[in-house]
Amino acid sequence: MDGFRRFFGVQPNPRAAVLVFGLFHGFGLATKLQDFSLSPNGLVANIVSFNVGVEIGQVLALMFVLIALVGWRRRGGFLRHAFVTNGVLMACGFLLAGYQLSGYFLGA
Repeated sequence: MDGFRRFFGVQPNPRAAVLVFGLFHGFGLATKLQDFSLSPNGLVANIVSFNVGVEIGQVLALMFVLIALVGWRRRGGFLRHAFVTNGVLMACGFLLAGYQLSGYFLGA
């Protein structure tokens, strides 16, 4: 959609954006894991196994998404539908982020 370039005149580095998102996501998960009373016996092995399982799940999910997107790109009207779909997904993401932040700051 080229929104950053259109509105801000700059295109961010996708690798840096993924790195920042991954760090926030990882810190959020690590903070949530601190809430659980985990046994110190085998803690490192359990956390590494959990992370490997999460990564395998992400690869499988992305594989299915990639297959779906390749099929979708081959259909007519892809660009028109893609623009609308991206807008809806971004709106849902902003709503979810607002919901999460309001729960955090308002203590709901």
